[in-house]
Amino acid sequence: MMKEIINLIEKFEQFNSWVNALEKVDEDLFFTPINEGKWTPAEIISHITYWDHYILEELMPQMRKDAKLESVVFDAINQPASEYASSGVSKTQLIQEQIEARNHLVEALKEKSELEFFDTFALNGEEIDRYSGYPHSLFNVLQKEVFLFKRVKGVAQR
Repeated sequence: MMKEIINLIEKFEQFNSWVNALEKVDEDLFFTPINEGKWTPAEIISHITYWDHYILEELMPQMRKDAKLESVVFDAINQPASEYASSGVSKTQLIQEQIEARNHLVEALKEKSELEFFDTFALNGEEIDRYSGYPHSLFNVLQKEVFLFKRVKGVAQR
């Protein structure tokens, strides 16, 4: 189990390499939607930064054995993230903020015990995640995030 946790944390760390590479993307392209009606790379990076903060500051402190959590309304995080990315903030600042947020999250994850990764809790009254079929735990929440990062990288590399 510990090897799976280490691999998961490494995937979170490796995301910073991809984010760093975005420094090479033209500034105009960084603030242009990736497709009609889609977010810009800037909004995507801001979105991930906001979610990293949310996981670290709100979710992780509540994720304890037998806890009963309620998920946030996604727009409560997505909307401010999108607005921030369009506020005139620079590409470099967005990238730096993402790397800093991710580093804080990774450090916090490294401090967790193996038991803390697999403590199960209820989310919105459900013990089992309907998408994965596994009990809700920090490990499974982070696995879903890694899957989302892969999708984001795939879309952004088109």
